[in-house]
Amino acid sequence: MNKLLSSLIVISFSLSATTSLALPDDINQDMVTSCPARSESFLDQGLEICRGTSNEPAEINQGSLKLSGLEIRIEREQGSISTIIVSGSPAAFQQQPEIEQAIVYASGSSITLNNENQMIIIQGNAAFSQEGTIDTTAERIEYDIANRKLDATQMNMVIPATANP
Repeated sequence: MNKLLSSLIVISFSLSATTSLALPDDINQDMVTSCPARSESFLDQGLEICRGTSNEPAEINQGSLKLSGLEIRIEREQGSISTIIVSGSPAAFQQQPEIEQAIVYASGSSITLNNENQMIIIQGNAAFSQEGTIDTTAERIEYDIANRKLDATQMNMVIPATANP
């Protein structure tokens, strides 16, 4: 059973941390986690740890949502996902916000998706982009999903001339 867990886990509950930033159908998809190196589940603690390698990173897929990195920690409280922390070189996130919008990409040393406060925090060589609208780099970027607000420290930003504010 442990070998099966380390290769692929299908989690039947949804990732509501990204519902405001997701295609409507994403929330109805199963969350599929691939752990090529090792997987550990601490059921009494509500914690799952999924590990990959630099050649084959750990991954989570749910509809248009894709997360990857060397390690993915899924923390649950009362049966619901509270936080997902992805670390690696780099940790990566992508998701299509709406059908007619370009995919949002983020990468950094770590990415934290916090369900409670609807935030994505990207740290360490942080990058956030959406084709045609914004391309941002900083040491730390916070993205408020519900309000579509980007906050960064020591930020460098490129806004294409064709982008609408």
